[in-house]
Amino acid sequence: MNYNFLIIGGDKRISMLAEKLKRDGNNVKTYANKVEEIEELDKLEDVCKTNYDIVISSMPLTKDKINVYTPLSEKIISIEELKKIAKDKILITGDDILKDEATTILNTIPTAEGAIQIAMEETNYTLHNSKALVLGFGRVGKILCNKLKGIGMEVYAEARKSTDLAWIKAYGYKEIPIEKLKENICKMDVVFNTIPYKILDKSTLILMSKETLIIDLASSPGGVDYEIAEKLGIKAILASALPGKVAPDSASDYIKEYVYRKILYT
Repeated sequence: MNYNFLIIGGDKRISMLAEKLKRDGNNVKTYANKVEEIEELDKLEDVCKTNYDIVISSMPLTKDKINVYTPLSEKIISIEELKKIAKDKILITGDDILKDEATTILNTIPTAEGAIQIAMEETNYTLHNSKALVLGFGRVGKILCNKLKGIGMEVYAEARKSTDLAWIKAYGYKEIPIEKLKENICKMDVVFNTIPYKILDKSTLILMSKETLIIDLASSPGGVDYEIAEKLGIKAILASALPGKVAPDSASDYIKEYVYRKILYT
């Protein structure tokens, strides 16, 4: 490999991606992301003087819809500046990566493992034989149910579609239609939410045991009314973007596979 990459912003996943691209024999420079043994450009003016064909930016691309997400740097670069820098180049952003089905599926693995890690750290009992409810049976929900069952939990899964409910039953989990959520949620030890809207609102939270742990995997602001949960004494943890926190090495491998595919077919 001998491509010229410019890495702009990003978290530890993107830093490790830069290292791996360099090890593959590519020319790599960064801006707003310091990586050992890779040249970091100091100013935006320096970017114009460097040679690059492919620009890779952060996951997610932005948190405020104005500037690129740069958690590892004090440098600020707007999305508009990024677009100018990447004009006539191949631009790969976190938004592109998150739309790629193969990468998204692989990213569910560290998400599920990270959720289980949090559950183990935040409870004072074994998860084995405990009751877990997974809200939503999409990509993350499917993988998470499988791993929870693998450690011996009694797994319940909520879904709206009849086909999803049928798959839940076929996999050996206990299906809960959305209309029966409130009558079942009081039985659970741990509730994992994957649904990106406020499914755990006041009307549902007041039916839950104070001993139940909620782990919210939905993108910020999540699917829990956190103010109500706190008032009720229910512990609720927003745990979005877990791949970059618990398994950046594996996540960077998935991203690298996507980057090379993108280059190949562009």
